[in-house]
Amino acid sequence: MEAKNRAKRYFKTLLNIAAGAGAVIGGTYIFSRIKEKQDADTRLERMEQIIDEIAVEDEEFQGKKFKAKEVAE
Repeated sequence: MEAKNRAKRYFKTLLNIAAGAGAVIGGTYIFSRIKEKQDADTRLERMEQIIDEIAVEDEEFQGKKFKAKEVAE
């Protein structure tokens, strides 16, 4: 009977360690996925800003080009 109780105690300890390790690995995985998503969102926002800046500069250039044509005529 004592061997059976000892086996239960070891098994319970093993399960606790496995559950703790699983929680750590799962938490790390979730954290890395969240961080990766935030990094991707940050990169997309920066790309959108660059595209907006290019569009504004292009509009300004087209406006200057149009005014130069009017002056030349």
